[in-house]
Amino acid sequence: MIKFFRKIRQKMLNENKFSKYMLYAIGEIILVVIGILIAFQVNEWSNQRHQAKAEEIVLTQLQNDLKKSQIELEKIIDVYQERTKACAIVLRSFWKTETPPDSISKYIEIPGITRIYSPILGTARSLISSGKIDLLSSYELKNDIVSYVEKVDAKLIDIKRHEESYFRKGKELIFDVMPNTYLSKEDYNNSFEETSPEDLKAYFENELVPMPMDFDKVPFQSDFNDLFQNEKFYLAYKKLYISHYNMYNIYGEILELTNELLEKLDNLNMAKYANK
Repeated sequence: MIKFFRKIRQKMLNENKFSKYMLYAIGEIILVVIGILIAFQVNEWSNQRHQAKAEEIVLTQLQNDLKKSQIELEKIIDVYQERTKACAIVLRSFWKTETPPDSISKYIEIPGITRIYSPILGTARSLISSGKIDLLSSYELKNDIVSYVEKVDAKLIDIKRHEESYFRKGKELIFDVMPNTYLSKEDYNNSFEETSPEDLKAYFENELVPMPMDFDKVPFQSDFNDLFQNEKFYLAYKKLYISHYNMYNIYGEILELTNELLEKLDNLNMAKYANK
């Protein structure tokens, strides 16, 4: 093709058709420019397709993270609701003159455990730290993702603060008042009867277990009546109540933030699908 155009130019020069040659040269330049512009446009379309595909992959990963977090947050909210309710039942018993029934023992045990859960933020953090967040075409969505991570981090710090300031101090008070347990020797024996001999043997053969299987007494056994007259025991469950109640609320707020971001992603996907 290049040789063909070269021959045409040479023929015109040989025939002294300078004006025609100039027109031809200008036309050739225009064709070259058009070719370059087309190449640039094709390259731009290719880059846009690659970016759109990369954006789609990132948004899918982000949605998957949020959906997994959504499920786990719903579970942990139920857990802290149960623990808050158990604390409330124990605390209400202090307002009665009679000793609470033995059935309250299960509510005494429930609040004694805590669990810190952190939503899955891997994709969102990676987008922000690596600068890949610029792959996203929506400026508003970029801000929403950054805002989500910042707000969740702040709430996780708040959860940790409640765990340290209230839960741990509540547990310390319980150990001061009740260094061992309120369970009797009969209670232990009943629980042994409900456990298979194989499991019992495996449990007590462990040298790290702090009690023997053939025990004679329950050391430092607490009395229900004494416990529910003890100010420290009340304060202990008041602190556990504050810890669990606030964690219940904060995890609820994180779930709300997660739901909002998921909804925005769903709406964005629906808009893109509608435009196809």
